[in-house]
Amino acid sequence: MNTSYSNPYATRLCLKAFLSLAVLAALVTLFPSLSGQANAQTPPPVFSDAVENSAQSIDRMIMCPVCPSKTIDQAQEVEISRQMRVIVREMLADGSERQEILDFFVQRYGQDILAAPPKSGANLVAWLLPVGGVAAALVAVFFVIRAMTNRSTAPAVSIPAPDDSLSPYLQLVDRHLLLNQGGTSNRTGTGVQSPGTEPPKADPEANKGD
Repeated sequence: MNTSYSNPYATRLCLKAFLSLAVLAALVTLFPSLSGQANAQTPPPVFSDAVENSAQSIDRMIMCPVCPSKTIDQAQEVEISRQMRVIVREMLADGSERQEILDFFVQRYGQDILAAPPKSGANLVAWLLPVGGVAAALVAVFFVIRAMTNRSTAPAVSIPAPDDSLSPYLQLVDRHLLLNQGGTSNRTGTGVQSPGTEPPKADPEANKGD
């Protein structure tokens, strides 16, 4: 006697459970690719030429939050940059001004989100410090060149010629020095006299003897 038998109801339950698991596994496997295809097939919003031109200039003023040294205009393949570019265009289409859009991103990300910091407060010092340094360097170079030019063109110092009125005094000094040393004066000319004295007169008796 064969005691084994099959329960049709239990078999159907097992088959349904197996099919449900298979379908669930297939959905889990296909969901990422399906979602990616859906995103890829979603066309980007279209804006007018005026909005697009204004948006491109604003894109160059906003930094990408996750890309160092890149604006959202340069980081074309980064998702957050793409979203920020769409926000810029939507705000322009709604009538927002450029400064309003920049202020919106500053409120969300801080001043560092701007490619160029505003020229006010502490940021003004950051703008003026390099300019002031260059100006000070140029002024210093100007004064150095000017001093060198004045030094090279300075007139030569002329030595004054001896005064002729001092010649008798100089001859008298030479005479006394040479007498003390037992020599004779090298200076030429008539007899040396002290300043303010008359020259000696000729002796008439000496002329008679001749």
